[in-house]
Amino acid sequence: MLDVRQLWRALHGVPQLLLVQPEQLNYDLAYALALLPLVIAGIVFFLQDALLLFAISFLAGIVCLLALQLARLTFGLPAWIGFKATHPLVASVLIACFFPPRTPAWVAATMVIVFIVIDTIVWPQLQRVMVHPALIVFGILFLIQRQLGFGYVNPFDGRHIDDPLMFWFHGFGVYDPVKVYVGNVPGPIGVTSAGAVLLGVTYLWYTRKISLGVVTGFLVGIAALALVIRSDLGFQLASGPSLFLAGYIAADRRRVLIPERFAFAFGVAAGMATMILRWYGEGQQAAWQGLLAVSVVTTIILRAQDMLRGRVRLPRRPAPLRTLTVDSGEPPDPHRLWAPVRQEPARQPVMAMSPVATAYSRAASPHPVRSFDLQTDSSDLVRQMRRAATRGGPVSGGIRSPLAIGLALAIVNPIGLLLTWTTRSINRPTRLLLTGLSLLWYLAAAALTFLLVTHR
Repeated sequence: MLDVRQLWRALHGVPQLLLVQPEQLNYDLAYALALLPLVIAGIVFFLQDALLLFAISFLAGIVCLLALQLARLTFGLPAWIGFKATHPLVASVLIACFFPPRTPAWVAATMVIVFIVIDTIVWPQLQRVMVHPALIVFGILFLIQRQLGFGYVNPFDGRHIDDPLMFWFHGFGVYDPVKVYVGNVPGPIGVTSAGAVLLGVTYLWYTRKISLGVVTGFLVGIAALALVIRSDLGFQLASGPSLFLAGYIAADRRRVLIPERFAFAFGVAAGMATMILRWYGEGQQAAWQGLLAVSVVTTIILRAQDMLRGRVRLPRRPAPLRTLTVDSGEPPDPHRLWAPVRQEPARQPVMAMSPVATAYSRAASPHPVRSFDLQTDSSDLVRQMRRAATRGGPVSGGIRSPLAIGLALAIVNPIGLLLTWTTRSINRPTRLLLTGLSLLWYLAAAALTFLLVTHR
């Protein structure tokens, strides 16, 4: 009977936690609640296609979750593996919301696995990189989509048809902004409804998990150019995929590395780039392309500032503190007045918990607070990463890892080159080899683009 009362009291506390004290929620739970309207709207509009893709993606997330647990128990992954990463189950739904309705199952599972691997293992070691890994995954999905020819369909009759922005670009007119807001138009399965996306973005802002400046600036940038070209303002702003990319992806506070006063300018630049790409016929893909371009430029600026200011330094040894000790009821002893504080033996830093490891800890802590849900990084985790970087280990931390630099060359090539030539631990032959591979990567990308252009 006591357990039933405790359960009843806990259930009574859920509305207060979700609505009155939402800032106490961690990022994963807040994102899971914000994704519920998108999942419901996708199932209502696309039925079997949405159910299949959501189920396949969720199963892929479960596989990644089990694989990470096995790796932690077997190999003993470093503490920063999974730092600031999205939980695999939440990540699987987040990526699935952007899939076209006719996406093959193997493509959906592959994209979820690629995102979880990049977000959990690769991205924390790149440190000050403001490119969200979901933007990289959506770029890969775009290339696969063009090669395989699966696109958007009408949610009512299942016919292949252009998305609303491409419909507007070809001069066929514009969709009714009310239909775009409701979501009964061709588009990705989870973000066709701008109303559902706006509901989720509002809850994420209410829980203080996203930057309002990025979202507001993005909409202002789109609106400014829409007024310049005299386009339908309501139609341009009611794009569900664009609002999803700005609110759920780009505005994530865990990955926004610039101060809040610059977040609005970042959003304005991304919104204007998105509108320019729409004018040149990119359609629904213009949003992630504009955000990716501005994010790469911002990352290069941040890395250049770090190099110029010398912000990456080894931690200094703190100076000994002196205290004034006075015993109550006795005059102070002049010999003990300015005695230095006794130095206690240095304690080992506490291992930081990652969003993946929290679900598999053998002994539950009495206060399960995850430090990386805050804006500032955990000092213990930073000390661990610096110590591993200076002493060396199975996985070197930060920008000194050749694996991280090689993956950066394959994903964001300019950043990888910058890391290669600014890292002292890499010798000259290795730098030349990585630079040669980078040039080959550029030539391959140029050849692929030339073939795609000439094939048309």
